Amino acid sequence: MRRIPAKKLLGFWDLMSISLGQIIGTGVVVLTGISISMTGYGAPWAFLLALGIVAIPSLCIAALGSAVPSTGGNYTYVRDLLGRKTSFVYLALLIAGQIILASFAIGFAQYADALIPDINMMAVAAGIMVLCFIANLLGLKTAARFQSIMVLVLLTSLIVYIGAGLSHVDDFTVYVQPQHVFPSGFAGLFAAAFLLRLSLIGSEFISEFGDEMKNPGRNIPLVMGVSLVCVTVLYIGIAIVATGVLPLADVEGKNLASVAKVIFSPSVYIAFIAGGVMLSLVTSLNAIFAWCTRGLSMAADDGWLPQKWAAKNRFGTPYIFLSVFFIVGITPILSGMTLDYVSILGNAFGAIFGLFPVVAIFNLKTKNSKAYANAPFKLPVWAMKILPLLAVLIYGYGIYTSWDFIGVKGMVGFSVYTVVVLAYAFWRERKLT
Repeated sequence: MRRIPAKKLLGFWDLMSISLGQIIGTGVVVLTGISISMTGYGAPWAFLLALGIVAIPSLCIAALGSAVPSTGGNYTYVRDLLGRKTSFVYLALLIAGQIILASFAIGFAQYADALIPDINMMAVAAGIMVLCFIANLLGLKTAARFQSIMVLVLLTSLIVYIGAGLSHVDDFTVYVQPQHVFPSGFAGLFAAAFLLRLSLIGSEFISEFGDEMKNPGRNIPLVMGVSLVCVTVLYIGIAIVATGVLPLADVEGKNLASVAKVIFSPSVYIAFIAGGVMLSLVTSLNAIFAWCTRGLSMAADDGWLPQKWAAKNRFGTPYIFLSVFFIVGITPILSGMTLDYVSILGNAFGAIFGLFPVVAIFNLKTKNSKAYANAPFKLPVWAMKILPLLAVLIYGYGIYTSWDFIGVKGMVGFSVYTVVVLAYAFWRERKLT
């Protein structure tokens, strides 16, 4: 089937808003306190180390996006460079990993409960999930505009938090003293950094809009790089305020609200929680809905799924595929899963499927030498071999350290799902032309 080229709807700032909204979310508002309990005053440095961890796979995805931009980017990279069956398995694992959608909605509900005690958190979480689902049903450009407004308010709120909080920090020397930065040794700092990886992932998924953006060869790596650096600087500032205003014992394992109560007046505190923290969770939720259907649409074109499932409404949205992700996201909410469990399980799944397109860059030069040669942004051949191996080692360690929390039940369910997907992939491939 001949694919009709997509309209070039998205410019640099549309992509920046989607990327920033995707990155800023559960990580900074939920994981900061946990990272403090692991590494104390080393939390700002843990965010910087997390940038290094995320940069490794991000460089690979940016290079792929620059060389072969396309809608459903990561799926097409895996399909064209690793094989058709592998691409379908990647896509199926990506769908399972989007239980992370629930973490943004549950986190939103928990902060809503902080403002309005005894609120029905399940109803709030389900409600915000429905809101973002409807916003994206109304079309890509509508969702991007919604995202732009939210990101502007969000960034303003977090910058105000940093500005107001820094004036309450009396001692900055603790951030350069080894005994304070490494209270549990380098291992503790690294463990915190890997956890904070979840707060920085997301920019790579703008490659899903390859056919729908202006100048993708330039914009994909540029937006990924700029958004990651900007968010890391923002997070470092937040971590300094979170650790420097109150004694560590008062902030370990807690969210941003405890410090916000000290640095803000009651009215500003409410505005910060509602306009900053809660909004950050909405932007991440909305951004995932904005890109998640691209791979499924490509899979339908390739024959893995019925073409009628890719039907679009009058706004150009593949509503059936979007509904699949909505169901995946809302199921953990309705089944009563906790925020911690959803976040860590989703992060583990994400680390697994996220490695597929990273490993795909191994074959870029040999299978598409012309695209590699003409790419505005490219990695040297040695880097395309070494960086994926480093990513596999780092992510493998991260999944290993998450095993105790995920438990046997979670991994057994995931393993059964993977076996079913593999069986379908082998069966269906024989029917593809």
